[in-house]
Amino acid sequence: MSASGRAADPRAVMPVISLIQLDTSFPRIPGDIGAAETWACDVDIKRVPDLSVARVINAAPENTDIGDAEMAVRTAKGDIVTTSCGFLCYWQDRLAAQCRVPFISSALMDLPRLMSAFPGDQLAILTFDSDVLASKAFAPALGGFAGPIIGLPPQSHLRQVIAGDLPDLDALLAEAQLVDLVGDLLRERPVRALLLECTNLPPYKQALKARFDLEIFDILTLIDRRKAGMVNAAFT
Repeated sequence: MSASGRAADPRAVMPVISLIQLDTSFPRIPGDIGAAETWACDVDIKRVPDLSVARVINAAPENTDIGDAEMAVRTAKGDIVTTSCGFLCYWQDRLAAQCRVPFISSALMDLPRLMSAFPGDQLAILTFDSDVLASKAFAPALGGFAGPIIGLPPQSHLRQVIAGDLPDLDALLAEAQLVDLVGDLLRERPVRALLLECTNLPPYKQALKARFDLEIFDILTLIDRRKAGMVNAAFT
């Protein structure tokens, strides 16, 4: 209660997450970093014009102009600033230097902690494009990680929706294909933990947990570690 006897407005103290979002329009279902339902706080979305999936997820990111993304970071209002694409980790230091609050470009920022907790071949990464993530440009973000890196197959439904910025997403089909993909991984490499690099994968985390004996981490669990209460508890 305030001194006047009136209840304080909870919106006055509610934290804010700022999201630097690629210029995409594909569906964002609950659990996706770009879905309002994913958050237990206010969301400040900064959509970056012309910053497409193809311009960020490629093996030569040094050729991509991120000037508008830098402007978005500088004008972000959040208590934490994050992104809708983990491949923006290539510019982590450059963007963080222009941010007045913690800047989390990617779930890969949790990799040092997870490599310590799950040494050797106990940890795998599930990403949008494994070939790009394994390229020289992203070696610093991987920090010597030598475990399996699995990408979404080019013909998989979720990858096609994201890459083509398609208007329709069959979440059940995407979920079934992800369960099959992780099942194939575990038959070859029985890891104990899985890091979901792609920010569009957390909606399927509970289905993977229900099917497999795995600890699963993603950008939402990382943000929750940095500032508890921002992420809807259903997705941590």
